[in-house]
Amino acid sequence: MAVMACSTGPPRELIERNDHSGLATWYQQEALRLRNKAEEMRQMAELYAEPSYRPASKESKSDLIFHCRSFMDYYTKAADEAEALAKVHREQEPSIP
Repeated sequence: MAVMACSTGPPRELIERNDHSGLATWYQQEALRLRNKAEEMRQMAELYAEPSYRPASKESKSDLIFHCRSFMDYYTKAADEAEALAKVHREQEPSIP
């Protein structure tokens, strides 16, 4: 199984401009992307769990399922953190009268 890279962080220009609205949007989109990755891992684990699946590698079915679930947990936690950061940035956005 290949390791999927996570994003490097929000665009520097948003940080430099102190653009809380833009950062909130970026983190919310990042959370969605990470949740989609978690779902891909869940589906992959289901595929590996099917009785007809035979691994082509030296890893056992249970190893492959474990790896998928580990990635699923990782992506889910990262999405939770991104949503928390989006909330923080939404709260920092100054109110417009």
